[in-house]
Amino acid sequence: MRIAVYKDNLSTGRGADRAVRNFAAGLAERGHEVSLMEKPEFLSRIVGGAGDVGGRFDVVVATGSNEIVDLMEAGYFSRPNRAKVVLQLHLAPRGFFKWRHPLRNRRIRKAFDMADAVQVLCSSYEREFRRIAPHPKLSVIGNYTEGVAGDGAVPQPSPVILYPAAALNRVKNQKLLIEAFSMLAADFPEWKVRLLGKDSTAYAAQCRALIDRRGLAGRVEMVGFTGDLGGEYSRAAFIAFPSTLEGFPLAILEAARFSLAAVAQRALPGVEDIVTDTTGIVTAPDAASYADGLRRMMQDCDLRRRLGEGARDYCATRYSRAKILDLWEDMLGNVVK
Repeated sequence: MRIAVYKDNLSTGRGADRAVRNFAAGLAERGHEVSLMEKPEFLSRIVGGAGDVGGRFDVVVATGSNEIVDLMEAGYFSRPNRAKVVLQLHLAPRGFFKWRHPLRNRRIRKAFDMADAVQVLCSSYEREFRRIAPHPKLSVIGNYTEGVAGDGAVPQPSPVILYPAAALNRVKNQKLLIEAFSMLAADFPEWKVRLLGKDSTAYAAQCRALIDRRGLAGRVEMVGFTGDLGGEYSRAAFIAFPSTLEGFPLAILEAARFSLAAVAQRALPGVEDIVTDTTGIVTAPDAASYADGLRRMMQDCDLRRRLGEGARDYCATRYSRAKILDLWEDMLGNVVK
């Protein structure tokens, strides 16, 4: 197949950017002709000029709401002999809509209806999307991860809870982890928390103030970005994942490669697809409940081992590179046919 993959901006370093690059590279390695384009090139090659009238591509993959709105507003869907359009979503559907922008929300809903097929990451997203835009051709296909440096090394765990987020912000919800850990710190004096990710935000400053108020200096460490992510995973006992909104948290798959289980909270959309009772712990979204989940992991090394091995086996089976690319090839082939 000749596939155009459109991502308006690939320079943010977010998990969605990595997932799009992995997706395009994986299909190219399977022999497909894949063009991965950002906005300026895409608008000139696909939307501008003759576009797909001459049959340049079989299918265009629009990788989010911005991208499919661009296609709609450029009049692409009304063009003769256009390529089929698949909408690829890297967030929970609710994440695309902002209450302050009702006109934009209406354009997104209209654009969603125009796609020839839609992919969502989790089964709960399928139910959510159908409430927004009841599309007849909707598939659930998760992400896969290429792993990180050090993948496959023998872990040397220490009493560390790791949160491998991209940034400290309200959605990543590090405050919940800090509050919950503060309830346990006196009972587990050897344990620490390490918070990875961009720490120059206003929310990060609030986290520092909370750490100081709770007397956790030296116990909760804000690490910033690290070039040794594999080392961080190999030294951790388990990961915390208190996020309230994600697309498909690649960090959970990365951690599973190191046999690390996750403590998530049920306000995270799609969590039931990734964290089950055999791969981790899911709690209510309040500090006391989250602290209880952390306590169970911290005090029981056999539980950590069992859930970590379960996470490794589950993710390796369900979210393997080969399986995810097989699902994509089947979907795209059916759309083109």
